[in-house]
Amino acid sequence: MDISLFINDLPNKKDTRCFSTQDASGSTSQAAGIVEGMEAGTKLLLLDEDTSATNFMVRDPFMQDVISREKEPITPFLERARDLYEKAGISTILVAGSSGAFFHIADTVIQMDSYKALDITKKVKALCQKYPLFHSPAPAFIMPEYSRIMTAPALKGDSYKELKLKVYGRDSFSLGKETIDLRYIEQLVDSEQTAALGQLLKYARENFIDNKKSLSQIIALLEKKLEKEGLTGICSSSYTPCGLAMPRRQEIYSCFNRYRR
Repeated sequence: MDISLFINDLPNKKDTRCFSTQDASGSTSQAAGIVEGMEAGTKLLLLDEDTSATNFMVRDPFMQDVISREKEPITPFLERARDLYEKAGISTILVAGSSGAFFHIADTVIQMDSYKALDITKKVKALCQKYPLFHSPAPAFIMPEYSRIMTAPALKGDSYKELKLKVYGRDSFSLGKETIDLRYIEQLVDSEQTAALGQLLKYARENFIDNKKSLSQIIALLEKKLEKEGLTGICSSSYTPCGLAMPRRQEIYSCFNRYRR
């Protein structure tokens, strides 16, 4: 994954334009998640400060003085959010409760007061004058490259066992010996969506993944197939589409991104 928009100059000299690891930090995971969303064509990011990596989101002026930018591999989300909107057309809704730094770049500030939503933008913008935001210039905004090739070993004679599909409720399914964990795809609401994702991955494994096509090309082919034939087009004869529900393209990307094979 190209996470260089947020992560650069790692101590181990790993190239963050083509980054891969099985031991990701919280900040690296969040950077990858956002770039995956960008690749899937999202136009809105929903972020909760409580469940975000703190050092990925913001670095206060004191920390910037203590640790200079050339010693810090992370470009915080605070320094990318405006560019994401202005240069990539991606808005952000951020739920925040501890850092006021985001007030400086927010277009609208909503306060929850006894379960009522109050627009306090004007008040907050006036207060921002009293608490100026200082940060050193961020590196240039460069869109990530989306050129990942999906690879998989050739199917053997007994491909039925290798691609046997089993769905475990809403949170996961197995394809052959590998389990695809979808617990953190929180927008999935029904196990029938998970079943459809399993069928889509199985169909792609049988027909499209050839060590040449990129992830985006494969999902585009699947979308074309679904548009023309519906869910019936990606089902084997032993599986009827009545137990499937159509996922969005973002869920398809999220599923395929979690296929370790």
